[in-house]
Amino acid sequence: MPKAKNEPFRWETHSYYPARAGILPELVMLGYDRFHEASPLEDHQHDGCFEFVYVENGRVTWEVGDDVYPSYTGQIFHTRPGEWHRAKLNFIEPCTIWWFILRDPMLEPDWLAFQDEERLQLHHALLQLPRLVSVDSRVREQFHRLRAMIEEGAETFRMRHHLVDILLQLLYPPADARQLPLDLKEVMLALTARIESAPEQRWSNKELAALAGVSESHFYRLFHSLHGQSPANFIDRVRINRACELLREPGANVTAVALDLGYKTSQHFATVFKKYIGMPPSQWRAAP
Repeated sequence: MPKAKNEPFRWETHSYYPARAGILPELVMLGYDRFHEASPLEDHQHDGCFEFVYVENGRVTWEVGDDVYPSYTGQIFHTRPGEWHRAKLNFIEPCTIWWFILRDPMLEPDWLAFQDEERLQLHHALLQLPRLVSVDSRVREQFHRLRAMIEEGAETFRMRHHLVDILLQLLYPPADARQLPLDLKEVMLALTARIESAPEQRWSNKELAALAGVSESHFYRLFHSLHGQSPANFIDRVRINRACELLREPGANVTAVALDLGYKTSQHFATVFKKYIGMPPSQWRAAP
């Protein structure tokens, strides 16, 4: 992330590990962050590097050019060398993420000790990656192991092994990475889109379960498996994301936005808004 450009390893917000000479020069940065409230993340890019962000918990919405990409628990979002990108509205949502910035294998003759033909193949494979890839929980374990090896000063070949393993899971993700049947996953994603299209609606788990055609308890488990959070928490975040957009419109009124989004009082809206964004809605509206 851009706040730590001079530090190659970073664990959690405001915690840094110093550089160690000669350690995986291909790995420009590696970090882990747990955001308890919305945090600034403005437009930035990485010359000659790919960036990968694994969502361990929560949701992060990205903007690349004019395109918007919501990423959920168990997904990896990536950008290509030189692409400008940012969190939606320049604020990253409350979430837990692992991320790393990796030099383009095409530009490094000794990249992870690969042969020239292998580097070329990997370069083209990474360029063809979908913007979002669903992976299984093994990726999380690989990040934890890589972090531990960096902390203990393990052999470079071991770190290379775990880094390559993460890339292979990106390029060849298991078919059952989300552990949901394809038809049921499509139903849940369609339901997610419906929630996002009507943030003002006061959905209950019972109503959503009926739309999905499953029991209420089964719906809750499916939703949490797919999004890494409860339906109520997800709906609150969708509602607050929409509030952020509305409050930036000319002449926006906090009370009117609160009522439009289904909150009974502006005081309740302000409490929820500050919980997720870290500032009152009036302060967000006035921010440049």
